[in-house]
Amino acid sequence: MDYLKQECERGITITSATITFAWHNYRINLIDTPGHVDFTIEVERSIRILDGAVTILNAVSDRVVSRFGRTIREMKYKLGTTPLVCQIPVIQKDNRGNGLFCGIVDLLDMQVLYWNKDPKGSVVNKTPLTDKYPIMGLYDEAIKGRSSLIEALSEMDDNMLDLFLSAEDHMKISTPLTDKYPIMGLYDEAIKGRSSLIEALSEMDDNMLDLFLSAEDHMKISVEDAKQALRRVTLNGKAVPPLMDAVIDYLPSPLDRSVPIASLSDDESVEILPKETEKLCALAFKVIYNNKCGPIVFVRVYSGKLDNHMILYNTNIHYKERVNKLLQMYANDAEKISSITAGNIGVIIGLKETRTGDTLIQFNVSRISLRLKNIDIPAHVFFRVVEAAGISEEKPLEEALKNILREDLSLHVHVDKDSGQTLISGMGELHLEIVKDRLLNDFKVKAKLGKMRISYRETVIDDKIDHTYLYEREIMGKRLKAQISLTITPIHENDQGSFNEETNELIKLSIEEISNAVYTGIISSLYRGPILGFPITRLSINVHSLRLFGAESTKTAISTCASQALTNALKDRNLVLLEPLMNVNIDVPEENLGVVLGDLTGTRRGNVLGLETSGNSFDNLDNNIKIYIPPDPILFV
Repeated sequence: MDYLKQECERGITITSATITFAWHNYRINLIDTPGHVDFTIEVERSIRILDGAVTILNAVSDRVVSRFGRTIREMKYKLGTTPLVCQIPVIQKDNRGNGLFCGIVDLLDMQVLYWNKDPKGSVVNKTPLTDKYPIMGLYDEAIKGRSSLIEALSEMDDNMLDLFLSAEDHMKISTPLTDKYPIMGLYDEAIKGRSSLIEALSEMDDNMLDLFLSAEDHMKISVEDAKQALRRVTLNGKAVPPLMDAVIDYLPSPLDRSVPIASLSDDESVEILPKETEKLCALAFKVIYNNKCGPIVFVRVYSGKLDNHMILYNTNIHYKERVNKLLQMYANDAEKISSITAGNIGVIIGLKETRTGDTLIQFNVSRISLRLKNIDIPAHVFFRVVEAAGISEEKPLEEALKNILREDLSLHVHVDKDSGQTLISGMGELHLEIVKDRLLNDFKVKAKLGKMRISYRETVIDDKIDHTYLYEREIMGKRLKAQISLTITPIHENDQGSFNEETNELIKLSIEEISNAVYTGIISSLYRGPILGFPITRLSINVHSLRLFGAESTKTAISTCASQALTNALKDRNLVLLEPLMNVNIDVPEENLGVVLGDLTGTRRGNVLGLETSGNSFDNLDNNIKIYIPPDPILFV
């Protein structure tokens, strides 16, 4: 699904891409996200609106994930979850002694899916797994895996627990779907779904069309014929059909998920029911800029129905915008549609001011403050100077940066007060290299970018700072005056602050205008610290008193007062410089251990937290961790 020029040239995914398709009479909205850490924001905003996720680990050339057992351990250890192994990969040695991925064992059906005769996996042979299977040890390992799977499910699901306790043999915990199935209507619905599937396949595959026309009853068309047809219409179908079946069987639909909660005010919230009959509520989770049609806004509709030419209200910026066109995206291709219903995603053309993370509703006075949870934005790590090649290029550069910032929330642009240079900050070197490439090639801006620099931070280590500041100045004959009292305390990295409305004074400016002015002033002061001019972080700033002086206390006066108050409060205080840190696990042969340790602790100023000399640190986790971990699949040869 990669379509950008930079993606094709570098062979990596840079931006998330969406596609909508049908599978087994279900509608699936798929978002393909990058895997590189520099493009974390693409993953963050996709996860924000997804109902389920599939993680694909490529073990072809990556030594870290080349061991299946290690991967399972890491999922348990790092993610704090209980991975349920439903398939065991089967690896067979080729003539050169290399491992060849040739099949999987389905622990639910106790069958082996084998595609060793077709390297693309479009032809799969399914064989029941018994103790007579020719690959030594595979059956015993599958029994062990299925037992662990059933036990784990029994701890999570009461119905499975009842089956587990009543069954003499866990292998008998299986109920074929017939017209005698205890769930009313399920068999009839399955027949209906199978008919639709066979008809759809007949329209795409000639072999299936022949079978469909010649069969008196579509139920007599074998499962294997249907699956072969599915694989023929799949470009590269190795293990794809079982994966898609698993998406339908195990991942939640919008109706299965917990109901999203939106805030109406600081102390009031409302449930957003995923029904088409409810009032419209949608989240703009991505914005990209197109030279022909301007901003393209990707939305997830949580409730109601988004129709073409509808007038939307943006509750974050309190702004009305009209929908000019609705699109369904297929990577870089688009299809015009008339509406987007609850639970689905699509694209809006015509919204000029909407940003990533904004909540969109159909205008309603009682709901103008309704907001969905926004998207978490990671802190930037690298920055570099960007400047126009000439005076005539300054405006195009400014517009290009504005459009890129609307697309990518993990980028930040600000002007250094001392040097006057424009600085652009991002997640990493590759991230900023892609930005440079887009400025020069996509936006055709003649710009120069400086060397890459690490984005340090500054913070205060004093326990508490109380400060009162009076701002009083006359500008062009107009007197400006405001006084603010604030308290500064250090906080932990993940703590957050809030603005509390506490006032009993009738004033001309609203509480929201005052809070925005104070917030703007404080944020502008935090951009540049007193040590080396890096952003200030990890502070809790409590504004507990604000004195206003009638017409002299304008929003500009309040904002400037807040900014200068913080700057003055931090003068001559105990501040320290913070540098980015990363936890890294390194696997190294024992004979190279000394060289690597010397490089880490000497040249790179690293701090070694511990050494594991018994092999893979994830191979020796606490024995109380109850997960099934199959042996390396290379053993099944």
